[in-house]
Amino acid sequence: MEQKDLSQLTRKLNYEFKNTDLLVESLRHSSFVNEQLDTDLKDNERLEFLGDAVLSLVVGHILMKRYPDLKEGDLSRMRANLVNESQLASIARGIDIGSHIQLGKGEIQSEGWNKQSILANTFEAVIAGVYMDGGFDAVFRIIDGHFSFLINSVTTPTANHDFKSQIQELVQMEYR
Repeated sequence: MEQKDLSQLTRKLNYEFKNTDLLVESLRHSSFVNEQLDTDLKDNERLEFLGDAVLSLVVGHILMKRYPDLKEGDLSRMRANLVNESQLASIARGIDIGSHIQLGKGEIQSEGWNKQSILANTFEAVIAGVYMDGGFDAVFRIIDGHFSFLINSVTTPTANHDFKSQIQELVQMEYR
């Protein structure tokens, strides 16, 4: 992968990596690694794991500050609606992560660069890369910047209830 390609992504991400190896690893799908002879090559799954936690922490922090009077359940639902595969894939598409993911031949043939799950997971891995490269403040700025539109569109906690939760709450109130 050319440095030029990475500079386009870092510009859209609004973060310049000190250690570009972290960014390259965050963009390396397991299907690519499985096809390589280099057994020391790492895929992005461990970074994805950490990125998921970092995203939840930062979005949770932002929601608690923005909505100081909301209860835990409301905050949890809001965070779940903001940090889900669909939203993460949408943000990943917005910064064109798909064109930078290293994929194996099978994933390339099935257009893996456009799959929701691969885009969302890779975005989580990139978030972990930013966290490991620049620390909490750097990743906070990145997440806040890329999620601010979504968070600003949240108007009330009840607008963020999924239908299943609403039905469960109605049933619980009815049969207490």
